[in-house]
Amino acid sequence: MTALTRMECPRDDDFDLWLELLEVKASEGLLTALGDFLADYLRTSGLKAYVMGLSGGIDSSFLAALLHSRRIPYLGFCLPIASNTPEEIDRGTRVAQAYAMPPAGVSIRHTQDFTDLYRQISASFAAIYPDTSPVAEGNLKARTRMLFLYHVAQLHGGCVLSTDQLDELLTGFWTLHGDVGDVSPIQLVPKSTEYELARMLCARLDDPAPLQAAIEAVPTDGLGISRSDLDQLEAESYAQVEDMFREYFLLRRDERDGVLSAEQAARRAVLEKTGPVRRFLASGFKRAGAVLLDPRSLHR
Repeated sequence: MTALTRMECPRDDDFDLWLELLEVKASEGLLTALGDFLADYLRTSGLKAYVMGLSGGIDSSFLAALLHSRRIPYLGFCLPIASNTPEEIDRGTRVAQAYAMPPAGVSIRHTQDFTDLYRQISASFAAIYPDTSPVAEGNLKARTRMLFLYHVAQLHGGCVLSTDQLDELLTGFWTLHGDVGDVSPIQLVPKSTEYELARMLCARLDDPAPLQAAIEAVPTDGLGISRSDLDQLEAESYAQVEDMFREYFLLRRDERDGVLSAEQAARRAVLEKTGPVRRFLASGFKRAGAVLLDPRSLHR
């Protein structure tokens, strides 16, 4: 299998590319290539280690186990804040302990409760600007964790590893400056494919139990916004989310090519009212990144 190449986030109207990414399938070759990429990036960048948060969910658990299986150094922290359940904290801690790969000579405490710190920050903000919401507080929790992860990365000559995948990218299901790191190895991998990769990885591990527990867990953002990620996405499964996007992008491609029938247009309108596609349409600014003004335009 050829080496994985780096790429930028697709444009929202690059329907053909989104459709290609949605068809990425799990394989032993892809699993090996992901590990190769992570090892090669650390070596060629001159960095010493990855730094990542361990929530006890599938995304961070899969990457922690993958790094462990390839003996790639990383610093992993379970950072519970207020709304994390004991089950989530236990899974995150078990992953940290089982798959820890800190650089030589570095000793850390894997679980750090940030509840008091978050409450201090939240109270300070409320004293200045009293309006808030569950989503705003969830974003504050995510950004509090990210402050710590970047602090550790700077101290140890490392970089922060993103753990988001394709379904979250499409739906804007992440916190800007809270869930986004420096390297995103699975950002363009469908969630259903990631689950299959995680099951394959279990066969390569001496102790697959912590990763298996994450595979079987109900997916949640740990921010107390809802009972599960799928509740927020208004979908029954990630496979359903991906099927919705396949159908939607096919319809948008037909529209672009001028072959969309009235019946297809009506179906597109229905899809645009679903949770996943509605989120896609509302979150393009996240995928586009920072907006840069070209000062040269004044002199043309």
